Amino acid sequence: MYESSSDMDAVNRDVTARLVAESVSVPSISRSNVGGWHSQTDLALRPDASFRALIQYIVMRVRETMDRLAKESDRGLPAMRVGVHAWAMVMRNGDYTIPHDHANAHWSTVYYPDAGDADEAIHPDSGLLALVDPRHGGLPIPGLDLLGKTFTARPSTGRLLVFPGWVLHYVNAYRGTRPRVAVSCNVTFELAPPPR
Repeated sequence: MYESSSDMDAVNRDVTARLVAESVSVPSISRSNVGGWHSQTDLALRPDASFRALIQYIVMRVRETMDRLAKESDRGLPAMRVGVHAWAMVMRNGDYTIPHDHANAHWSTVYYPDAGDADEAIHPDSGLLALVDPRHGGLPIPGLDLLGKTFTARPSTGRLLVFPGWVLHYVNAYRGTRPRVAVSCNVTFELAPPPR
């Protein structure tokens, strides 16, 4: 999990304004979303400066995640090229997503340019991203209930979550009066061609 600094504030405002406007003028794609607006998967290709800055920020953080994992394993990473498919979800009161994964990606991310205005005291599960532990079977060890957990992450403006694409996940119903905007990416890596 990463928290963006204040230098992303202008990007967050611009991306939010563009996506909320688009959500009322462009039809939604229907994927795992129940309600809510799902954009086309072309955000990584958009030339607007704010979208380019956001995608660069996300890719940089995914690379940091990979570097940290490689360092923990005493390994170096080879030169790689990155591929990104990105889309947005604009959720309004009552919208949610059903369990799904992005198994065709190495990493999945979700970034919140505007997490909305849900009152957590009234709706503690509002819009939580739920990551389902794949070890849902197996014999638990008494006193160590480690299997079959669902881990949740609370959206907040400027927060980026990075997780393996194969992890099953869903979003609890959002309860707020202002739209919640999330930008998701599927990130894949391939070996860079050797230098000539």
